Amino acid sequence: MPIYEYKHTDGFSNDCQEVEEFFHGISAEAYTKCPKCDHAIQRIVSMPAKHAESMKDKMSDKNLSRLGFSKYVKSSDGKYEKASGPADAPSTLDRDAMKQNLDKMGV
Repeated sequence: MPIYEYKHTDGFSNDCQEVEEFFHGISAEAYTKCPKCDHAIQRIVSMPAKHAESMKDKMSDKNLSRLGFSKYVKSSDGKYEKASGPADAPSTLDRDAMKQNLDKMGV
């Protein structure tokens, strides 16, 4: 659903700002009264959001490492090697070893 901006045209309450954002369907009628304070509003034309990063960029190894996440890739059945991440993260993960550790912890 798109986000639409509306400007109050005859004042607004303490619960609102002069310009408010509301979600509603693209085929829905524009609001004429503020759903929050019941004052008159008018939909205004605003700039569309610019999506600078694609999902591919956000999930890149470099970005994940920068944010402190580790990424592991499957190397064989039940074995994973670190593709990116902090230096203190384990370089490999083993499904059987993890299961044993979880069993010891009672998880």
